[in-house]
Amino acid sequence: MPFKMTISTDNWRPEWWGVEKCFKRVKEMGEKYVELTTATGYNLLEGLGFSPYVTVDDDPYIIRDLLKKYDLEIASIDCDYPIWSHHCIDVMNKTIVWGDMLGCRLYITTDSDKYPEGRSDEEWLRTIKYHFECVLPTAERHNATIALEPHGQFTTRPDYLQRIVTQNNTKRIGVNFDTGNSFIAGQDPVSFLKKVKEHVVHMHIKDVSESHAKTMRGEETGIASSDASVGAGVNVENIKQCLDIMAESGRNIPISPEAGGDMLLAKSVKWVREYLKSKGHKV
Repeated sequence: MPFKMTISTDNWRPEWWGVEKCFKRVKEMGEKYVELTTATGYNLLEGLGFSPYVTVDDDPYIIRDLLKKYDLEIASIDCDYPIWSHHCIDVMNKTIVWGDMLGCRLYITTDSDKYPEGRSDEEWLRTIKYHFECVLPTAERHNATIALEPHGQFTTRPDYLQRIVTQNNTKRIGVNFDTGNSFIAGQDPVSFLKKVKEHVVHMHIKDVSESHAKTMRGEETGIASSDASVGAGVNVENIKQCLDIMAESGRNIPISPEAGGDMLLAKSVKWVREYLKSKGHKV
């Protein structure tokens, strides 16, 4: 089975849903696997039940029990903090240890649109390598893989992304390929994917509305929450080709449709499933 349909709790961020409400909805959709969005520290909105983000400073068995309640499994965890910052070391290490208690083996992170001034690109690339050196021992102990998402100044450049995921000489660092972020950054998603496909371990399937593409393509490095359901935007043909490319790999890759809010998400999941079925791809 080349694909594992995975639903991210971050899709409900625009609607201020708490994590249990997200889990309940995933169950209602007939899906099994969850991409959980996490953070460090404590947030009032999470405490009040209005945030799909979960703190890794709390007991992971709270999430374990909720997953069991709705008969769900964790496929991946977002532990995003810009990889140029030394804070990413603590965020990734802490999240990997926390997530291991839920059986999670796949962790997503990225960089950012802006980097601090004062260093050359080469210096930043070496800094990022060092940061991963500080995380890899934890990843080894907990049998974890880190998936780097194109969503920032360096990661949306194919050659730079390739460099970052290979410069530590480990299979523990791969790519979470995002069809929407690569497109809005001005890249050709299909060509981009072909350059890094051997490193892809997770995918975000994201479309882009025509209005957003006209005004922001080449100006942004990512889309936090798309206003187009998958299949309804200008990125649809690229998405089809990207799915076909990775289906040919034969690897079991989590694919996570992304769109802003419950209605767009439901349409996105339906479209992805129907397209894969029409092509004979299993999910």
